[in-house]
Amino acid sequence: MKTFAVQIEEIREAISIRLENYREAVDKFFSERTRLREKYFSEGFRADIAKQKAEEETEKIKHKVEAIGKELDKMVLVLRNIDPDKIKEEQNAIARKFKANENIEGRKRTKGVLIVEDAALMREVIRNILINNKIIIAGEAENGKIAVEKYKELMPELVIMDIDMPEMDGLEALKIIKDFDPDAKVVMCSQASKQSTVDDSIKLGALNFIAKPFKPERVYTIIKQILGEK
Repeated sequence: MKTFAVQIEEIREAISIRLENYREAVDKFFSERTRLREKYFSEGFRADIAKQKAEEETEKIKHKVEAIGKELDKMVLVLRNIDPDKIKEEQNAIARKFKANENIEGRKRTKGVLIVEDAALMREVIRNILINNKIIIAGEAENGKIAVEKYKELMPELVIMDIDMPEMDGLEALKIIKDFDPDAKVVMCSQASKQSTVDDSIKLGALNFIAKPFKPERVYTIIKQILGEK
């Protein structure tokens, strides 16, 4: 007879496999719906009709996603009292990805960089660096709260964002933006470039970190690395 520990390990392995199946089903659902919508639109259907037909044809895939989700819920019940935080974290990550895909499905990114900085002088410094290097400015925001609103509106190619700002700081804004769009490209900057601050930024999904005062060549190099030649 299998020990309780062995049974638990097998359930964990089964959950890991089903999580991967769930992720694949979610990806297939959105990619197929986008493909069908574009297909019907190219065939002359109105955008709303093309979307409706695509949704109808991907209903089976959606049901499969939901079925796997329910199966996962049953498995998780067994482990709830053993490792609840880790399982909950994995489920939340999948839920955020599913929601994020719904938020941004079919949307195009605005070319250029969104500048997020509470100090007008610093915004001007970044603005001048971008202009001098012929890089498009997608928009500007003076705090994290406005940055989140601007990001959802514009979905820019890149965000350069300060950490220390009023109303909502850059790290909180970064987390919200990455939850909304996991593919968001964000570079953080701050006067205080302590290692812990850099680490926090990277853990939340920032691609790089720029210490103030800004060095134009470093700012341009980082942008070029992320976006390529402009």
